[in-house]
Amino acid sequence: MALTGSTTPQLEHVAPPQAAATPEERADHGRVIGPSLLVVAGYAVIGVLAFRPVAAAFSSRLNGPPQGDTILFAWFIGWVPHALFHGLDPLFSHAILVPHGVNLLVNTSSPLLGLLTAPVTVLFGPVVSTNVLTLAAMPVSATAAFVVLRVWKVWLPAAALGGLLYGFSPYMVGESIAHPEFTFVPLPPFIVLVTVLVFQRKGSPRTLGIALGLLVTGQFLISQEVLATVALLVMAGVVLVAVRHPDGVADMARAAWRPTAVAALVGAVLLAYPLWLMLAGPQHYAGTPWPVGNRYHNDLLSLIAPGPMQAVPLWLRSLGTRLIIVAPAETGGYVGIPLLVATAVLAWRSRRRPRMQLAIALLVFAVLLSLGTHLSVDGHATAVPLPFLLLGHFPVFSDILPSRFSLEIGALLAATLAFGVDDLRRPATRSDRQPRRADRTDCPGRVAVLGVIVVALVAVVTLLPEWPYPTQSAVGLPVGVRTGIPSGDPVAITYPFVTKYRTLPEIWQAEDGYRFRLLGGYVLHPDASGTATIFPGPMVPADLQRYLLHEQSSVVIGSGPPVTTPTAAATKDALARNDVRLVLVDDTEPNSDWVIAVFMEALGPPTIATGSVTAWMSRAGPL
Repeated sequence: MALTGSTTPQLEHVAPPQAAATPEERADHGRVIGPSLLVVAGYAVIGVLAFRPVAAAFSSRLNGPPQGDTILFAWFIGWVPHALFHGLDPLFSHAILVPHGVNLLVNTSSPLLGLLTAPVTVLFGPVVSTNVLTLAAMPVSATAAFVVLRVWKVWLPAAALGGLLYGFSPYMVGESIAHPEFTFVPLPPFIVLVTVLVFQRKGSPRTLGIALGLLVTGQFLISQEVLATVALLVMAGVVLVAVRHPDGVADMARAAWRPTAVAALVGAVLLAYPLWLMLAGPQHYAGTPWPVGNRYHNDLLSLIAPGPMQAVPLWLRSLGTRLIIVAPAETGGYVGIPLLVATAVLAWRSRRRPRMQLAIALLVFAVLLSLGTHLSVDGHATAVPLPFLLLGHFPVFSDILPSRFSLEIGALLAATLAFGVDDLRRPATRSDRQPRRADRTDCPGRVAVLGVIVVALVAVVTLLPEWPYPTQSAVGLPVGVRTGIPSGDPVAITYPFVTKYRTLPEIWQAEDGYRFRLLGGYVLHPDASGTATIFPGPMVPADLQRYLLHEQSSVVIGSGPPVTTPTAAATKDALARNDVRLVLVDDTEPNSDWVIAVFMEALGPPTIATGSVTAWMSRAGPL
């Protein structure tokens, strides 16, 4: 993301009042609306095709691998309306990780998305809300980029191409596997747009400041990580403009101080409590969840080696066999040789135009940031230091995964290609200082038409994703179990015990309306030393928890309980000490028969066994 909207090398002053549109201009505007709607409809169709297995089973399946991050996102989305309707804190929950609870602001909770989908969640449940967001994320983001490019008077086909590359970039395709919070990114293009308007002095400083404050607040409440990466690239853009035009720095400061002050005030008011909760509230952790030199970064060959989500290998996939690929979701740095060549050709042709110079400079910067602390080539780490080595030691930025700067790689690549194709309508030597006639904005030449067709074909062939995505079952508890759950918000222990690797009980809880609390959980929280962990702390006593974790992670199925199997007395002691009034066992889990046998030894016959769940319940006191 960059300050790429200006078409002049200098700051613009307040624009003079514009005359009323002529009949010809109104006719041109009307002729553009139809094609624009077709572009947006095209984005929507692509989004549905990508997620067609989920679209066919909207209330019973979720995107992503089994028991992964999508379930956690559904839990987060469901908590917001539940908390608001019950007078609870939507940013903190005691429904999980009993007895301490979880600080949702130090997790990827996206409370704004939970609020926006609250009516859907109340009517149909969090699984449906999650699927709505999953399907909408890429088309809505693409539409936002398209709209911003059109505001910048980019030729409609070029803007459509830019929106496509932003909304369906390899980053978006990868993160869509399980992270809707990182792919619902319609706000960053508008953050960039408003920032450009601020420095161009096009609009009321107060109005621009309020708009910028609301956009920043909204993005914070969707994803703090995305906000941090976007803010960094915007600041880099401002610095580059200032360095390029040092005589205009004073004008830039005068143009920006009032809107910036208003935006800061809006953000301070709206984000005061969320910021406190994130930085100093209960269950916040010290430090970062991962070391600065973590494995989640791009490799130099990531730019040309197709990842696991690219359908067309272009005979180059073998180049990346030794890449550090931790998960398909984090392999979004791919561009491909054909698209790199097209980008280079267009960038060279438009090299004298300031918007292209700025876009290319920021694209290179984003690529460098995505490579992590040290350069890696084909999976081999080198001693060559990179900018993230310094950036990773600053607060907030230290929490960023370098690979997620691939969002900005895709965005700046989209801007570069859109600007380059747009420039094909003019002679290569034409200066951007010369204004274009408004009524010629959408009048293409033969070269421009041919260019947009060629670049679109190259982009589609190079970046074509491996769709559709895998899906997983997301069915709640059987009706018989749900109707029998004791009142009073009972504590529950489940098999599988909720960890990063077994998250199904979180769907049981969310779909049931959070009527019981869970021991265990897959969320970030502080461990005994105050540093971040994703694994639940030990129960007291820990014998039952250790047994459940052993059974669900055992590679030997049906071999019987280990010698450390808790006795009936030890099991009852663990349930009593943790005030457990509800036990839920998924009969389809490995070794569930042995787990059921242990609970039957301690508690007697189950209260109910229906569908694939066996349950023990107590309406008064621990089991």
